[in-house]
Amino acid sequence: MPKIRRFRSIRLLVATAVGLVAVALVPATSAQAATAPFTVSVKGGYNNTQSLGTATGSVTATTGSTQASYSVTLCGESTYPSSSVTIAAGSAIALHTVYYQNCQIFSGNLNSSYGFTTAQITVSGSTFYPGNQYTTYTKSRTLYF
Repeated sequence: MPKIRRFRSIRLLVATAVGLVAVALVPATSAQAATAPFTVSVKGGYNNTQSLGTATGSVTATTGSTQASYSVTLCGESTYPSSSVTIAAGSAIALHTVYYQNCQIFSGNLNSSYGFTTAQITVSGSTFYPGNQYTTYTKSRTLYF
């Protein structure tokens, strides 16, 4: 019986070594970038029935990252003189504007000085209502990664 005990410890040592080698060979997994699509429309005027601008696109980022990329189509609708979209993540901000009823595609990168877990999309448009008074309306949406 002493032989069996001696082999038991050798088997345990070999199994431990094999387990350590297997762990070392498995590649480390990193956080995956998530793409968050969005559509944000702003309305204003009488009873908030007048469409002033719409932004449609996506932001791609990794939770806790300091970088993100975005692509957005911004369309000004019944706005005067412009519609704008602001994309903010961490300390990074991107602002794009279209004039009158134009549509334009914008893309770029956001580089923050600290990690973030959300991005905020804000669309603004203006009209002369109520009472011929120039008024700016905004609509925001928060994206989570």
